[in-house]
Amino acid sequence: MDFELLKKKITDFLLQCPGNYVPEEDAIRPELAGMQIYDEPLFGVADVNDPLFEELRKEGIVGEAFDLPHKWVDNPVSVLSFFLPFTEQVKVSNRKGDVASDEWLHARIEGQQMMNKLGEYVKELLIAEGFDTAFPTTDPRFHLANPYCSNWSERHVAYIAGLGTLSLSKGIITKKGMAGRLGSVITTAKLPVTMREYSSPFEYCIMCGACQRNCPVNAIDMSKGVEKGKNHEICSPFVGKKFPPHGPNNIVRYGCGKCQVGVPCESKIPGK
Repeated sequence: MDFELLKKKITDFLLQCPGNYVPEEDAIRPELAGMQIYDEPLFGVADVNDPLFEELRKEGIVGEAFDLPHKWVDNPVSVLSFFLPFTEQVKVSNRKGDVASDEWLHARIEGQQMMNKLGEYVKELLIAEGFDTAFPTTDPRFHLANPYCSNWSERHVAYIAGLGTLSLSKGIITKKGMAGRLGSVITTAKLPVTMREYSSPFEYCIMCGACQRNCPVNAIDMSKGVEKGKNHEICSPFVGKKFPPHGPNNIVRYGCGKCQVGVPCESKIPGK
């Protein structure tokens, strides 16, 4: 499998797909029609035999709910993880205020729809080349084991695939920062493994406390340490609060993202 060609096809699809641009009929404000949601993606590849996948099943990491790659595909070889960074317009818009900006709401909802389209495209692209492939996000086997844990963790998979490390706010800090979304596919295609440029799960987090100061509901407390510093039970109800239906398609949106913007790790690795 020509990995460079694969990455180019994925990138071209993302940048050319109408789903990466806010439709005029659904724009929350008229001037947001056509707004680009994602910039060029980052890619990382993990070997399915990497022992860290087994580590994820330990209590306190993801847990036994996490399904290993072979649960999704017979005889898998590689896991391709991709990070889609939000555009500068999306990020800048959300730096002010205590509620998500309109731009961020589009990025959260239409952005996830675009991620789903991209993941399905990657899956079908690899299947067409003769490789069995699964995209967990839209796979019917994907499920939540509890309100804060599913049977496939994009953040932890991205860590294994060399894309970046976790943060106090529980996002993933990549070379393009943490403001964006993650996806991945499990495949029988042999792809070149990405060497991890770090040795611990929270290595890129400088514990500056900026995400704690930004959080509108005080769900982050750095005094509890980087591993336990975010309280999902406080965060989730606020993030999940629905905005009224909007537009002819009656789209209901939700989101926050204040811990991902206006912070040193918004668009880069802090200190690098």
